[in-house]
Order: sequence, then structure tokens, then C-alpha cells
Amino acid sequence: MSIMPEDILPNDINELEIDGIKARKGTVAAVLANAKILTSATATENAKISAKETIKKLAPTLIALELHEHLIWKNPEIQQIIDEILETNNKL
Repeated sequence: MSIMPEDILPNDINELEIDGIKARKGTVAAVLANAKILTSATATENAKISAKETIKKLAPTLIALELHEHLIWKNPEIQQIIDEILETNNKL
């Protein structure tokens, strides 16, 4: 048996809570879009800073979704963000 997106979040529900963290539909897609901005040759420095801050804000949700258990980011800046949050969580 496989799991489809609607099995996790039905069409009429936009978010779920995992370990006290709200995960909205589109969170992973938003992080990927911001990762693209970080590597864009045409993005301004301000756009890249904003994209990185948004990734930092959304990273705890990626961890709650256990995405880090299945992938390593090619972008070292994003991987560092994830690693730092994991390290902080392990100290708690």
C-alpha cells in the first residue's frame, strides 16, 4: 500500500499538527522554491537573504515531517540550517 497526499491531508484540510508544530500544505514546496532563489544567479542579495530566513522559519516543520531522515540537502546553507536545529533539539 502506498500513501497519497490526500491520505495525509484531505483536500478540505490545509494544515496538521505534528509534535506541536503546524505543518501547512505547501510548506515543502515553499522551502524548495526558496532554495531555488538561494542558488539563482539572477536573484538579488536581499531576495537570497529573505529566502534563507524563510527556510529557517520553515525548517522546524521539515524536521517535524522527518524530511531530514530521508534526504541530505545539496545546498550546504540549507543543510546547516537543518543540522543546527537538530543539534539544538538534541540538547533539549
